[in-house]
Amino acid sequence: MTLLMLLFWLIVGGTLQAAVPAWRHMGQPAFPVLLGVVLYAAVNKKTRYFVVAALLAGLVEDSLSLAPLGYSACAFLAAGGLALLLRGDFFADKAHTISWFGALCAATSTGAMALLLRSKGLVALSGGAVLWRMAGSAILAAAIVPLLFGLIRGLERRLGTWEDRA
Repeated sequence: MTLLMLLFWLIVGGTLQAAVPAWRHMGQPAFPVLLGVVLYAAVNKKTRYFVVAALLAGLVEDSLSLAPLGYSACAFLAAGGLALLLRGDFFADKAHTISWFGALCAATSTGAMALLLRSKGLVALSGGAVLWRMAGSAILAAAIVPLLFGLIRGLERRLGTWEDRA
C-alpha cells in the first residue's frame, strides 16, 4: 500500500510540476513537488521506498523536461541522501523544521542537477545563475514542502496506512 500511495503522489506531483509555470524572477526553478514526495519518502519511510521514489520521480521529471533521462534521479538521490543523513536530527512534524529541511534539500538537488548538466556541457549557466536558481528553489521548497508533507501524512492517516519510520 505504501508503494501505491507514493505512486499516486508521484503522478500528482508530476502533473502539478508540469502544469505550474516556473517563476522567472527566482532563476526559473520548477516547483519542487516531486522533490517533496521524495523527501517525504526519505524522512518517513524505509530506505527502499525512498530509492524507488527517487528513481521514479527522476524518470517522471526527466520525461517532462529536456534533461537527459537519469539526471534528475541522481539529483533526487543526492537530496534524499542528505535527508537520510539528517532525518534523525530533527522532528519531522514541525512545519518550520520541514520548511528549513526542504529548502536545504531543494538547493542540494538544484545544485547537483546544475553540476551534472554543466559537466556534460548541456547548459551554459554561470556560477551566479546557478546560485540564484538554487536560492529560488530553496524559497519555493520552503513554502511547498511543509504543505506537501501535511497532505501526504493526512491521506496516510485517513487511509490507515501511517507507520512510524523504520
